[in-house]
Amino acid sequence: MEYEMIILATTQAWTHYGYWGLLGGSFLSALFIPIGADILYVTLLAHGFNPYICLIIATTGGWLGGLVIYTIGYTGNARHIKHLLRIQEKQLIKQKAKIEKYGSLLALLVWIPILGDISNVALGFYHTAPAKTFIFMFIGRMIRFLFWTILYLIYANRLIKFIDKL
Repeated sequence: MEYEMIILATTQAWTHYGYWGLLGGSFLSALFIPIGADILYVTLLAHGFNPYICLIIATTGGWLGGLVIYTIGYTGNARHIKHLLRIQEKQLIKQKAKIEKYGSLLALLVWIPILGDISNVALGFYHTAPAKTFIFMFIGRMIRFLFWTILYLIYANRLIKFIDKL
């Protein structure tokens, strides 16, 4: 329960900064920090921010954070990975088969909590083709926020009424 309260409290703080808050929150959320980028994204949409600008900003912030995680994995220093990201070497080894099978395509899923974070580090650790990986990473993160945009545009009135009741 405390974890959810931290996410909600930090989301409210980031919302105050508008688009800059969305960029920062999305970036930090991609770095294993519990910001709740999805909640922040939908909250800004509910406050009347432009959905297309929010889509580009949230995607870019998450993508830049993902590049940092990929780069940490790319350095190949298992000690740093274990210390900074709290990922055990055996978790990276388990990812090797997936990376050998799917390669850079796995980057489409790096936005998924926990599993995606480990995959992102592993993509760097096993030196997948950076250009392809970065492109797929961007596309995957954009699909994530595009999903929320579509849901919001379809159900906006209900969501705003719900938020007003809070």
